[in-house]
Amino acid sequence: MKKLMTVILLGLTMSLSIPAVADDHSTLRVVVVQTDDIGAYVAQLSKGKKLIQAIDSKFTVRVWQATFAGEATGAVIVGVEYPGSFGDFAMAWEKMTADPAVAAWLGGLSEIRTIVSDSLYNEFPL
Repeated sequence: MKKLMTVILLGLTMSLSIPAVADDHSTLRVVVVQTDDIGAYVAQLSKGKKLIQAIDSKFTVRVWQATFAGEATGAVIVGVEYPGSFGDFAMAWEKMTADPAVAAWLGGLSEIRTIVSDSLYNEFPL
């Protein structure tokens, strides 16, 4: 788990040290979580994805579970991608979380998971 955290923090540090470029790039929020019930957590993410899509269809939500990852095996990674800059992401996220249904859903997630890390990444297309 320490190696995974190091990689994530290194990526964030590198992304912040490079000036932001054109708004046609995407922003990715990466949340590493611990959960005792991956099935229940994924089911809740599926519900949340529908809420999010109803408010702003530009958001893409995906989830992965680490395998062949040493100490990080079993870690759950949630990616929330939005086309545009950090600022675009922040404005859209604020609008989305102002919705009472989304706010209640996000609050309920704390009952089934613990956030290990939460990072933002800015894409630099090749």
